[in-house]
Amino acid sequence: MKKLGIITYYWPPAGGPGVQRWLKLSKYLARQGVDLYIVTVDADKATYPLVDKGLLDDVHENIHVTRTTTSEKFGAYKKATGTTQVPFSGFSGEEVNVSFVQKIARFIRGNFFVPDARKGWNVHAYNAAAKLIKEHDIQHWVTTSPPHSSQIIGRRLQKNLGIHWTADFRDPWTDIYYYRKFYPLAITRWFEQKLERSVFSACDALISVSPSWSTLYISKGATPADKVHTITNGFDVDDFSSISPDRPELFTMTYAGTLASQYPVADFVKALNVLDFPVKLNIIGSWDASSRLKLEDASTHVDLEFISYVPKKDLNAYLVNSHLMLFLLPEVDSASGHVPGKLFDYLGGGNPILGLGPVDGDAANIIRDAQAGQVFSYDDTDGIVNFISKMHDTGAPKTPSNKIAPYERNQQAKQVLAAIFGSD
Repeated sequence: MKKLGIITYYWPPAGGPGVQRWLKLSKYLARQGVDLYIVTVDADKATYPLVDKGLLDDVHENIHVTRTTTSEKFGAYKKATGTTQVPFSGFSGEEVNVSFVQKIARFIRGNFFVPDARKGWNVHAYNAAAKLIKEHDIQHWVTTSPPHSSQIIGRRLQKNLGIHWTADFRDPWTDIYYYRKFYPLAITRWFEQKLERSVFSACDALISVSPSWSTLYISKGATPADKVHTITNGFDVDDFSSISPDRPELFTMTYAGTLASQYPVADFVKALNVLDFPVKLNIIGSWDASSRLKLEDASTHVDLEFISYVPKKDLNAYLVNSHLMLFLLPEVDSASGHVPGKLFDYLGGGNPILGLGPVDGDAANIIRDAQAGQVFSYDDTDGIVNFISKMHDTGAPKTPSNKIAPYERNQQAKQVLAAIFGSD
């Protein structure tokens, strides 16, 4: 039996997208006979932006979970900045005008908590993993990030105990689209890029979620190139098999995820206002005040509803029972490689996708290959209007199931085994 250790900060009852990848992969790895050991943080001491206790039901019964205490720095960060909650990804929870205090908070986070404010968990996670290695002879380990401080645990385990270490990157490190919003000083950027490169070069294998980002990591030191494996996010068939489709009479579009200033939705609103039929638009997740104000410029024939985070089970029902899924990418240099997990949940829900962002990016290629919809640039108002109108007139036909099969989690678990264990 293959043994695999996984070090992940996000694990149920943590909610949100960060927990999904390895929760689902571990479920199918366990079904395929892998003996899995999870090292994570004690939920009572963790700093999760979101909690979803329903995800505990998805933890396979044969997975061994070790929870540790933590000495992370969020307590000190909160005191230093006056903040009361854990920030959302991409600063999606901010008001229209960023205050001076918020800018100071960003600066402190970006320059005094490098690589992130959760690095105080490392010593506890390392000790727990080292104990498991000694007791169970687990020679293959995965560290997944963000938080990118988790990658340092894998590097230390490899150096001190000689394990085979796979670094999984759900998002880029210093190339994430909001990195500069932390106002890192030149010396901070130098130090963090050096740290990043040491991880890329030292790991035995690296898993990336998109082809473009795999190329980026290779260019930044992940060599030899054949140790880098592209395994996208995916969807779990079990999440959708029990949901009976029940679309409402009103043509309904749904967006799920983060919505921040880097998502220029003003032209999309112009397209909505041209439509000559009523539309319901659900925005589910987290958003900044500026984006909300832009969406609220929609005319009265658009029934706009903002819905805060809902449990994954409820979100799946929204996805299935919509006519059209809205998929947005941030308008930043790295957007061509951005393939967030929500895209694959959209595929699992089976409804067509309206994408806005790079028309030649990795996400656009996946949508085209799966015959799951179309992607337009943000300012292509005519194209957006014509596509929405076509979906309305044709009843928004479902995506062919055979086209999305490669993105099922059970198939991806096999790819993970090959990436980590090779021919072992």
